[in-house]
Amino acid sequence: MSKETGKTLNTMTLIGNVAKRGYNAWHYRAELQGAEPNHYDGAIPVEDVRRRLFNFEAVEQPIFVGIRDAEGNIVRYIEQTDRKAIVRNDNNHVMGVFKDSYAIHQFDQWLIENVSTIIDDKNLVIDSAGCLREGAIAWVTIASPDNLETSAGFPVRPYILATTSHNGTISTTYKQVYNAPVCDNTLFAGLREDGATSRTRHSKHSVSRIQGIRDAMDIVFSMGEDIVAEIERLGSISVTDREWDAIVNRLVPIGAVGDVPQSAISKMENKQEILRQMYRNDPMVAPWSGSALGVLQAFNTYTHHVSGKNDNRAERNAMSAINGKIQQADAKVLEVLNELVLA
Repeated sequence: MSKETGKTLNTMTLIGNVAKRGYNAWHYRAELQGAEPNHYDGAIPVEDVRRRLFNFEAVEQPIFVGIRDAEGNIVRYIEQTDRKAIVRNDNNHVMGVFKDSYAIHQFDQWLIENVSTIIDDKNLVIDSAGCLREGAIAWVTIASPDNLETSAGFPVRPYILATTSHNGTISTTYKQVYNAPVCDNTLFAGLREDGATSRTRHSKHSVSRIQGIRDAMDIVFSMGEDIVAEIERLGSISVTDREWDAIVNRLVPIGAVGDVPQSAISKMENKQEILRQMYRNDPMVAPWSGSALGVLQAFNTYTHHVSGKNDNRAERNAMSAINGKIQQADAKVLEVLNELVLA
C-alpha cells in the first residue's frame, strides 16, 4: 500500500499544465479533491503552492530521555542537548530527530523564494508541486511552458526538480530532469550527475540563499539543446532484434532451474515478455523500437507504468525521481546499450 492515501495524493500534490499534457496524473480522483481540484490547465500559481502545500513551518524542539524508577514509572527527564526534534508548528507532528548541527531548510524559502527568482527572471512556470510524508518531503518542478521537438519524433520538456526534506532523507537539491509527454515518464538519459545536480546539506554552514540555485538557473536554459541532441543521438542508434534480445537477457536475467526458485524464474520470464510486447506494440514505446531510444523507453516505461502496484504508483514515481532511482535505472540501461550495441 502507498504510504500516502488517495486523498493525500489528490490534495497534497498539485499538477500543472494539464491542457498541454493531455491527460490527468495517475492518482487523479475527482471525488477525493473536495472543492478545489489539484489539477491546473495552465501553470500552478506560486501563491497556491504556498497556501495549499507549504502553509506551515518546521521548528526545533528539545529531546528528553525519561528515567524510570524500580516500578517502571518515569520520575524525571534529562534533556539531550546534542539532539533536537524537527516538528511541524501547526500540529506538532515529529518529522525527524537530528544532531544539534542539523539546519532546517524551510520549504517556503528554499523551494518557493528561490524558485520564484527563477520564474521572475526567466519566465518559467511551476509545473508540479507536492508535500508528502506528513510534511516531511516536498518538491517543486519548474519548466519551460512548451515542449521541445526532436527529429526522432519524441518531444521532451526540460525542467528543474527542486526538493528538500525535514526528515533527513533528502538534501536540498536542484536537479536537471526531462519529461516525456508521450508517456508522462521522467528521464535522465545521458545527463551527467556532476553537471545536472546542485545539492546543499542541512548543516549550520548552509546559507539562506545557496549558490546552487544560480547554477540551477543556468542549467535549465543550457540543457534544452543538450537534451534534444541526446534524444536524437539515441534515436539514430540502430538496435537489431538480436541485440534487443541480448539487452533484455542482460537486464532481466532469468537464471537456471535449480539455481533459483521457480517463482523467481517465472517472475523474470513474465517481465521479459511484457518488455518484448511493449517494445513492439505499446504506443508509448513501439514508434522507437529498433533504436537505442526505443530500448531506453521500454525499460523506463515499464518502471513508470507496469512495475509494482497501482495503488502506490503516483508516490513511488515521484519519490523515484526525487531520490535518483529512475536516474540510476536509466544509467544501467545506457551502460548495457554501450556494451552490447556500441562496443
